[in-house]
Amino acid sequence: MKRILCAVLAALTVITASFTAGCAAPETPAQSTEDTSVVTELDDGLPDLRFDGQVFRIAVGNGHMSQGDIYTEGHETGDPLHDAVFRRNAAVCDRFGIKLEINLIEDTIGTVKTSVKAGSDDYDLAFVGMVYGSELAQANLVLPFEKLPFVNLSQPWWDKDIWNGFSIRNNLMMVNGDISPSSFSITSCLYFNKTLFGKLDIEYPYELVRSGKWTLDKMFELTKDASVDLDGDGKISGDSESDRFGLSAWCLDAPYSFYYAAGGMLVYKDADDVPYYEANVERDTLIYNKIYNVVITNNAYFETNIDDFDRVAKTFTDGRALFYDAKLSSAELLREMDDEYGFIPVPKFNEAQTEYKSFVNGGSAMLCVPGSVPEARREFVSIIIEALASEAYRTVTPVLKETYLKRKITRDSDSADMIDYIVRNRVFDMAYINMHLGVGSYVKDLLTERATDVASTLKSYQKASAKKIQHIVKAFDKSLNS
Repeated sequence: MKRILCAVLAALTVITASFTAGCAAPETPAQSTEDTSVVTELDDGLPDLRFDGQVFRIAVGNGHMSQGDIYTEGHETGDPLHDAVFRRNAAVCDRFGIKLEINLIEDTIGTVKTSVKAGSDDYDLAFVGMVYGSELAQANLVLPFEKLPFVNLSQPWWDKDIWNGFSIRNNLMMVNGDISPSSFSITSCLYFNKTLFGKLDIEYPYELVRSGKWTLDKMFELTKDASVDLDGDGKISGDSESDRFGLSAWCLDAPYSFYYAAGGMLVYKDADDVPYYEANVERDTLIYNKIYNVVITNNAYFETNIDDFDRVAKTFTDGRALFYDAKLSSAELLREMDDEYGFIPVPKFNEAQTEYKSFVNGGSAMLCVPGSVPEARREFVSIIIEALASEAYRTVTPVLKETYLKRKITRDSDSADMIDYIVRNRVFDMAYINMHLGVGSYVKDLLTERATDVASTLKSYQKASAKKIQHIVKAFDKSLNS
């Protein structure tokens, strides 16, 4: 593919690589041996238009996990997911007669800031990190998706809970969904050791999931006697190379995945979709007590040193943990594991909870449209964004599920069947996104201290959290009125 030098990037003095990637017609691929019958033909309802070679400009982090969501080096490589993204790009280019200009940028957020503040119409779409990317919206630097007429957020290729984390007054500043397979891959889940389940004569939990009975109480029951001192030193310790655990978990994953899976939420919305902070102490106490029982009471290996993530995974791969809390992409760490394993969603609070909910890691990419995109260009921009998302839903996600997750990573068809339970009900909390080092981390802080005083902890955050949310609302209002 021809390399394009983008003068605007030089003006911004950032290191980039810019290519018209994925716009050539792909070679006809060999017939896949995977079952792709799940591909849907759902119509995206976009108009039948041609844009005569117009360029759609995308900014994405160089080396960030989201790079592979859109950048494909302009050719197929034989990797199924990479090639699915390439064909998605090519299909959209061919359908609308456009070219994709994909700019690999070291500091996407800083670059978008500089560009918009300078009034430069440099990018049509940017992939930015979830937690730090939210500052773009607060600084009035991105467009509400409601100003993009052909982005239909009711379609299944957009995360349906995204409104809770990123919408104010029914205006949404950042989105995600099938367009970002890397984001799907860092959705929280729970691995279980099938070999240990067999040795302990425990039935695999797949049917519990399907019947809606996979709950924190059930997990507490299964892990109650699973942590055992096997090195004879009189204690069950994560420092041991022999002790077995009911759960192996890391402090930057498990507190969040369990809390949000149980229906926890820290910021709420009024009838006008205006967020406010109000601690639900009674509910959160009930949730936290169940999490505490699984993690602390049942002697889980809960690693509080953020640098010891690898040891958490190794405890599971060594066959010394019944469960391992992580994310879908963590299955890459389990490839050499001798024992058989599967994965399931993180458990619900109770059977009355209708859906399994999944926490999305803060490193996830989010999509935003720079505020410098002129009104005359927004129809074009919205059509291409919607087309990239809908085509990913039809062609990339099935490959992600059927090839990458199913054939390469999971070792049984039941685990692959669990993917929809995990990725179709992802949760976004404005408190975690904007206050991850404050109220958004309270479960982590309490578990790390082995503490139980939920009421006083949440009360201590009340004033600062309420003020932070008010600041965000004012920033969004400014953006909406611009």
